[in-house]
Amino acid sequence: MIRNMHQIQRSTSQCGNFFRLLGQLAVLLVLLTCGTKQLCAQLSTADIVGTISDSLGAVVPGANITLINHATQDKRVAQSNASGDYQFTLLPTGHYSITVRVTGFKTSTTPDLAVEAGDRARNDVHLIAGGATETVTVEATTPLLQSDNATVSSTVTEAAVQDLPLNGRNFVQLDQLVPGANEGPGNGLSSGGRPDDRRTTNGFSVNGQDDILNNYIVDGIDDNERIIGTIGVKPSVEGIQEISVQTNSYAPEAGRTAGGVINLVTKSGSNKFHGTAYEFFRNDKLDSRDNFFTSAQGKKPELRQNQFGGSFGGPIFHDKTFFFADYEALRLVKGMNPYSSNVPDSAEYAAINAATAGETIADVFPGLFPAGSYCPDSTSILCSTNGIPATQTVNKITLNYLKLYPKANTITKDLDLAHTNTYMTAPNKTQFGHTLDTRVDHAFNQNNHIFFRFNYNKVSGEIPAPIGAGANPLATGDLASIVPTGNYWDYTGPATDKAYQYALGYTRVFSQNLVVDLRAAYTRVNNFSQPNNYNTNADET
Repeated sequence: MIRNMHQIQRSTSQCGNFFRLLGQLAVLLVLLTCGTKQLCAQLSTADIVGTISDSLGAVVPGANITLINHATQDKRVAQSNASGDYQFTLLPTGHYSITVRVTGFKTSTTPDLAVEAGDRARNDVHLIAGGATETVTVEATTPLLQSDNATVSSTVTEAAVQDLPLNGRNFVQLDQLVPGANEGPGNGLSSGGRPDDRRTTNGFSVNGQDDILNNYIVDGIDDNERIIGTIGVKPSVEGIQEISVQTNSYAPEAGRTAGGVINLVTKSGSNKFHGTAYEFFRNDKLDSRDNFFTSAQGKKPELRQNQFGGSFGGPIFHDKTFFFADYEALRLVKGMNPYSSNVPDSAEYAAINAATAGETIADVFPGLFPAGSYCPDSTSILCSTNGIPATQTVNKITLNYLKLYPKANTITKDLDLAHTNTYMTAPNKTQFGHTLDTRVDHAFNQNNHIFFRFNYNKVSGEIPAPIGAGANPLATGDLASIVPTGNYWDYTGPATDKAYQYALGYTRVFSQNLVVDLRAAYTRVNNFSQPNNYNTNADET
């Protein structure tokens, strides 16, 4: 089987028809300007809303509110309206301070309010009469129950992303911790064990739905591979700020799926330089067998797993431009469980190697059965389920295929009968991967922000054939009936998967009631799988 899938995905949040996008933007602007209070839905950003009141509970209009991002010192300002309400929309996730000033009242400061993707956090402020030079500090945390947002979701925070142990550093394992989420089928399209997608598994099920029905979003941008139904690009754990998984009552912009909505927010730089370097490894000297009951089937399968990389981020221009980049490599050599299969016995093997094209089956195996009859021995390696006529001539290509079978290397017993036509092998499965993530953020001023992001995945690997490196009857479709299925043998052969995404985002703040947030992206996924012995012409062997 050969699969070569090239896909370029575009949506209204991605590069599409530029003029159509302008028209949609114009309609959006009209809708936004028609109201004074907007409920801004978002996937990768957050809102902070609140009401300003005095100690008696009366609302305070005209209060000056200043919001500052701790990491970048980005500042936004707003005023409470006639109802005392204020709002800051489409905020990057992180930690913020909020300062409220109004004549006749003490200055109120909330020094640290953390918001996560999709939050609509409420921060009500109760002012105390006094001089503006006096300051009241208020300790505030984001409430667990958000009355301004009906979406049912769970967030895996940055600390959890960085600190929880992950076998293979695969963020999908964090998604499986969310209530209602379970690991996907071991042999599914997104399992990583099929030629459809050889990256580490992306599969998990939300509320019992199929694992290919999830909706993946990175920084508010569609990240779905539309043919298989898996993820487009897969950022490294090192480059993920946080993960939120919506499982019910989806926001309007994310409700295209019956499964879960997985929203990834990538890291950006800050005013401080920070970086990491790491290597994780596993090998058969430190690990036990995957299957204890295979101890009698030869030595322990080989295991060599190395994952190494690092990240670095910080300011390019203080308070203005920031960068973040990470790289991760995977080197995996894993022995598969011992596997036995029937091959020609010594007499059949010698006859096959001595045979020439054009001879009949009776010529190749004289005395095995009378000419013109059918093969009486239905267990012979040369017999199909319907039998083979003795007068059948030997085709050159078929003969070359038969010569690919290795010699028997072990003896097995069944009902005290010894079988000398058994071949046992425990070949190594390989997987080599590269992941690169980069991001640059720039603030032209407090009302205009832009970011650019690039993600790249490349994974190449091979699942070996069950009866030797030279033989692969299943992948070619010939003689498939003689080799049992299972243990990934159906998907033998090399495969290479490449995925990359360019993303651009622009945010323009006109006022606290009018914010425009634009996203554009180009995504390409290329899954290329080959059978063993690809480009080998059996007619010329």
